[in-house]
Amino acid sequence: MPSSPTASITGDPSASSRAIRTAWYGRWKSWSGKKELIMNKKKLSFVIAIILLIFAGACGPSPEQIATMTAAAWTPTPLPTPTATPLPYDLTVKVTDAEGNPIMGANVLFPSVGGGKPFTTNEEGQVSWTDLSTSTGSITATMQGYFPSEQPLTLERGPNEVVFALKRDPFGLLSSAACTENESLLYVEDFQRGSTDQWGSIESQMDGWSVGEHPEEPGNYVAINNSPDHIGANLDGGWQFQETVWRVRYFVIGRRGISFNWLQNWGIEFDGQAADDMRYQIIVGASSNEVHRLILPSSNRTVDRGYAVKTPGWHLIEISLFQDSLQIWIDGVLNMDHIDSNPLPAGTIGIELFPPQDPDTLVYFDDIRVCGLNAPFTSTYSSTP
Repeated sequence: MPSSPTASITGDPSASSRAIRTAWYGRWKSWSGKKELIMNKKKLSFVIAIILLIFAGACGPSPEQIATMTAAAWTPTPLPTPTATPLPYDLTVKVTDAEGNPIMGANVLFPSVGGGKPFTTNEEGQVSWTDLSTSTGSITATMQGYFPSEQPLTLERGPNEVVFALKRDPFGLLSSAACTENESLLYVEDFQRGSTDQWGSIESQMDGWSVGEHPEEPGNYVAINNSPDHIGANLDGGWQFQETVWRVRYFVIGRRGISFNWLQNWGIEFDGQAADDMRYQIIVGASSNEVHRLILPSSNRTVDRGYAVKTPGWHLIEISLFQDSLQIWIDGVLNMDHIDSNPLPAGTIGIELFPPQDPDTLVYFDDIRVCGLNAPFTSTYSSTP
């Protein structure tokens, strides 16, 4: 343990006083040195702190930047604006007559839709499509008894409407005139297109057949035959008719027998018999009419006879089968009537021409149609063109 400064002072008082002052000065010097060292350290720390603050202020963001960053941290990020989906191409076609009345059952052909098959108008005369993949093209509207119509097409996005006002063909057979109210139209051909696509022999102009205007009725297209041979033509396409009525207008210049072949079949078996050729053969001749029931080669029976119609000009023949009753009407008059307890099965129709009895004989056919029956047949010749 260090001794007190006064503990070792003995003898001369002045010496003792100097010793005391020297001792206290040494102590003060030592304390002062330590204090200065402490102060110097504080000053150094303060200087370093000032330098760091200056450096941080020079390298860090400005107050304005700090304010901007603070605002951004509290501002919500806006959601992306959705891209609008383009409207689809929608189309409604309306078909009317010249007076604006809707036409039900008209065919509308839009080649870009339906694979080239026509669409049929509803009771309002309309047919519609939605979300079409194309906006351009052409569209055609047709109806039995009217001239066809075609329009170019450029659609806008959204709903579009195209209106066809069809003009009446004065020689076209209207569907409403082809059958009565109690009948259903199954097939019709009036040749007003100047062609036919289901009578192969006529369309290909084989065996003296052609389609052209009647010489006394410009604009009326008919099927024509001038061949001197025994020839025929059949309705193609697999048509099968049963309880129906078949109507045909015919016009003969000269003398030539016509066979209207009704319920025609080939190569089938019926009632235990193999039939190469089976049909009802309705023969309209220059001197008489006959009905034959053919199941060839086994049988060919004449089942009824009627009188010949010798008046020149157009005639209407109506051939009907309902249940067991086969009837033949000419110009609205019952000509032949046969009850068949075992009627022939459903078949197609055909026209057969026997060799003419006069040279330069011409035969015309027009307005061929078949209508379904749901009751015994009654002729309406007076109201049929």
